[in-house]
Amino acid sequence: MPRLSAVQSTLQHVTAALSKIGRVPLALLLVWILTVWWGEQSTYEGHVQKCLWNNWETWKAGLKPHHVLLVADPQIVDPHTYPDRPWPLSSLTVLYTDLYLKRSYRTLLQQLQPDSTLFLGDLFDGGREWGTKKYSSPDKQYKRYGQDFWLREYDRFQNMFVKPWYDSGLPYMPGESGHRLITSLPGNHDLGFGGGINPHVKSRFDAHFGPLNRIDILGNHTFVSLDTVSLSAMDQVDLQTGAVGTGDGTAAAQSGKIWKPVESYLDDAKVLRERAIKREVTQLGARSPFPEMRKAASGSSHKFAHRVSALDADTQSGKEESTDPLSVHTSQFPTIILTHVPLYRDSEKDCGPQRERGHAIRIANGYQYQNVLTPLISKDIVDKLDASQIAMVYSGDDHDYCEIEHNEFTGRIKEITVKSMSWAMGVRRPGVQLVSLLNPIELSEAMISSGYSKPTPDKEEKVLNMPRGTVQNHLCLLPDQLGIFIRYGELLGLTLIALLARALFWKPSTSSFTSRQDLESDEPLLPTTKTYMNGNGSAKHAASPPLRAQSANNDSISSTLSTTQITSRRNGSLGGYGNLPSESRSRSTSPSKMKFIDDSDDWGNPTTAHDRTAYARVYHDPSQMSQTQWVAYHISTTWLFRSSRTKVEEFTKSMVYVSVPVLSFYFWLLYRDM
Repeated sequence: MPRLSAVQSTLQHVTAALSKIGRVPLALLLVWILTVWWGEQSTYEGHVQKCLWNNWETWKAGLKPHHVLLVADPQIVDPHTYPDRPWPLSSLTVLYTDLYLKRSYRTLLQQLQPDSTLFLGDLFDGGREWGTKKYSSPDKQYKRYGQDFWLREYDRFQNMFVKPWYDSGLPYMPGESGHRLITSLPGNHDLGFGGGINPHVKSRFDAHFGPLNRIDILGNHTFVSLDTVSLSAMDQVDLQTGAVGTGDGTAAAQSGKIWKPVESYLDDAKVLRERAIKREVTQLGARSPFPEMRKAASGSSHKFAHRVSALDADTQSGKEESTDPLSVHTSQFPTIILTHVPLYRDSEKDCGPQRERGHAIRIANGYQYQNVLTPLISKDIVDKLDASQIAMVYSGDDHDYCEIEHNEFTGRIKEITVKSMSWAMGVRRPGVQLVSLLNPIELSEAMISSGYSKPTPDKEEKVLNMPRGTVQNHLCLLPDQLGIFIRYGELLGLTLIALLARALFWKPSTSSFTSRQDLESDEPLLPTTKTYMNGNGSAKHAASPPLRAQSANNDSISSTLSTTQITSRRNGSLGGYGNLPSESRSRSTSPSKMKFIDDSDDWGNPTTAHDRTAYARVYHDPSQMSQTQWVAYHISTTWLFRSSRTKVEEFTKSMVYVSVPVLSFYFWLLYRDM
């Protein structure tokens, strides 16, 4: 019972507090709470729920596809993004862009639970400008940002994207086609572009994020990540000498150090790809329920060293030598190319209806950027990776969505340029790309091994075509942060107008901030007697009932007026408090005058007696007023004659009641997600 009493007491206090707020402020408070919750929490969940895999996948029931989340151009905001933006606007920009990325990414991981998450470059905005121990930016305004600053930005990226991924319960599984987080693909804001890349900056990124060129088997597809910002130095005007690379090794020597490792990787790509597929097929065979396939995968002639730490490094670099007789049909693992810079296309190539700005990617270049790869480099990539085995190309850099088919290459290769995930990159609706992979492998078809079945002339000559329809895509749009801020601004304007109107037009006696207990008190708010002079010169006292007995309607000033019976107008007596005697309404040159006595005046009139020929501003019985008197009295008691101090106090109290709970709730949401 004491516990119940405490609850009842709390409810009573809450009810009493709410009764003081009033309907308008309380309604605004509730609207603000719901709007803030929507803008800071539920809108993220609502947008991601529209992207749930089963909402758009069209695979047959019962199959388990491999789900991939592609993130492009987060470009975490730093001093390079808006160098001329003053404080505190610059700090607020960093705060709100980071919050947006954290909330979006966290919601994507929680609700979609992707098997693999891949980044398409431009992790930082000014990463190429932050110096190393042996290099400093050529731009004077960035020379003071060195290695320590870059390391802090690196930790910031890890806390924003890497740590939440590990906390999501999707552990990394090396050597398997399971869960992966790959952030090693560089962008031009991470390294620079082409000949403008500094080797020290490139080495730093490589050391912290992993191999810039790599091959991964995910969902029975071969993902080939290429450092195309470095490769572009092969066919680019040298920034220092003006020499033009032709792709045949005639580029400047300094640029050659940038692009040659990538070109060498491309030359070995088919071998590296086949080696990675062999390893995957071996693991699939080892997990097969069929003994003969396990034997083929683990027999003496098919042994693979299980070196988890060096596995990927050896595969990517091509150092591993193998005399393994196992052969595979690499076409059964379709190739998906990941590049930061999109492949070349015609400048009028339409990007489709889901693009926000314009209809095509503009063909242009400048300091440390180039919108698309050159035709030479694009052809070099496609030829060396075999156009017949390329299922998709995913790129970034442009910040907006673009979906095209390349008719320049065999097979009309499809490319999707993924939207930026950041709302600070020039798009109102940021987004990510969802990729669903389903490619069931028939090991008897994929493996050609003497350990499983003896090769025959027919089998050796058999060529399997790349399976089609193994990739499904979906653009997942994220909240419009600028639109959320605009919604807040609109609601703020509505709030100010509503509270200002309330303060101007509502009467103080009906103010919601007046305690209900005061209104229901046995003590009357007005004096119970009024002394006046009757026609005979003697004082009369008229009783006035308590306020709540006069009227049940607190919203009408006239209902609180005294109901004292007035003296008949015919005998010349005063017709009620403030009413003029009959003589005063005549044209007599000596009008009857009403004298107020100071000592017995309970209304706070001046201490000196004075005559009044017009009705005094006292409380009247409206039923005894003439129409002219009633209009004059009504005007005198409206908001036009109320004191400015009362209006300001009413408006201030209303703002406090609305703003304090809303701001407290808002800042708690910010603190929780920081």
